[in-house]
Amino acid sequence: MTPKILHGRSFKGAAAYLLHDVKDRAAASRVAWTMTRNLATQNPDTAWRVMAAIAMDSTRLKKEAGIKTTGRKQTNVVKHLVLSWHPDEKDTLTREDMEAAIDGALAAIGAQDRQALVIAHNDTKHPHVHILINRVLENGTLLPDSYEWNALQDWALQYQRDRKQNYCPQRELNAEARARSEHTKYRKTPRRVVELSALAAASANDNPSRRELLVKTHIDLARALAAKTHALRDRHRHAWNELQKTEQAKRSAIRAEARKAQAETRRHIAEAFKPQWAALKAAEIAERAKFVESERSTLGKLSNVFRNLDIGRSAIDGPKRSVLTQLWNGVRSSAEREAMFEAQIAKRRQDLELATKKSIRAALAPIVARTKEALTNATQTYDKARTDLAFVQNGERAQQRAAWNSLINKREADFAALAASVQRTAAFNEKSSPKTLLQRMDERAEDLRNNPPGPSNDNERERDD
Repeated sequence: MTPKILHGRSFKGAAAYLLHDVKDRAAASRVAWTMTRNLATQNPDTAWRVMAAIAMDSTRLKKEAGIKTTGRKQTNVVKHLVLSWHPDEKDTLTREDMEAAIDGALAAIGAQDRQALVIAHNDTKHPHVHILINRVLENGTLLPDSYEWNALQDWALQYQRDRKQNYCPQRELNAEARARSEHTKYRKTPRRVVELSALAAASANDNPSRRELLVKTHIDLARALAAKTHALRDRHRHAWNELQKTEQAKRSAIRAEARKAQAETRRHIAEAFKPQWAALKAAEIAERAKFVESERSTLGKLSNVFRNLDIGRSAIDGPKRSVLTQLWNGVRSSAEREAMFEAQIAKRRQDLELATKKSIRAALAPIVARTKEALTNATQTYDKARTDLAFVQNGERAQQRAAWNSLINKREADFAALAASVQRTAAFNEKSSPKTLLQRMDERAEDLRNNPPGPSNDNERERDD
């Protein structure tokens, strides 16, 4: 079992390639069977249209789920999973076995509940199925794909063990390497190396030793340059991560310093107001003793009523009882007099608390202003650093592209020199003869007229043949 994961942006293009005629192969001869998962239809042409409609409606789904629709737009909404079996299994593999493997692979990458269209092909020596998965979730976001490759490889290893097969012994070694936190994901051979190998193969009847040496030399050069390209990408990614970490640390330090200054300011103001709170507490104790003493006589009760009348008016206080109502209730009830007394004490405490908060707000205002200014300056510095880093990295990428172009030119020159110095075959002459851009365009146009292309497919994929 060999699994492969690709991502694309066109359900239409993928379905056109997988379901219909390709070159000299008719759809009826290459499509063995189809099925769907989590869709209300088994018609493949209807299935991909339903998935495409849901993917195009992701913005509305996000709005309904309360998720912001800003940011980078979603493009790679198609997950293309390919499962291929060994040619030796072709005679014994049943559809039930394939469906069980499909369910296991979908569960391994967390897509068991996603909409999927399965197309089984039988036009190659190895049985295989293509699974088109809709990555758009019910809330409009995309199905996460972190570590899906490792999860799929772990599932394939267990699948291989359960069937007591060993068609891929390297998978066991890769599993042990991943356990040691080593990187094992396969990287495809660069296109330039493939083209080089094809060009070299065309000169099979030329001087073998010189040709093989030149092939090896250029493959080594291409691999070395590819390693530098990958290292450059890793270094660029690390530089961006470090820049973001530095910015986050700087902003965190600014906020931490502001919180510390605010806490210190509150503490100082609280200390400054402690004498006033102590004095208010002492006054409350004295007034409470006087209130209790006055309650022993009729005149004292009247004095308690008059001392604690609430005659103030404020918009925030809301409606209050009239003075006559307070007098009447105070004269009639000792509980009312005590409530009036407690209300006056609470009002004085509230006034002092309000004065404390005003002082704190006034003292915090400069700290808040300084913090905002520091954060603004940090943002401006970060934006400039981003611009500078992007400028430097763009230049380095341009240099790397120039190095690839130089290597291509050197390859063409070296093989042209080899072709001129040895007895060449007709195939080699055809491959190595220099052609102008106009000639290549004319040939391409003629080829398109003679062999019109099939339906377009935006997905990144590898053809079966």
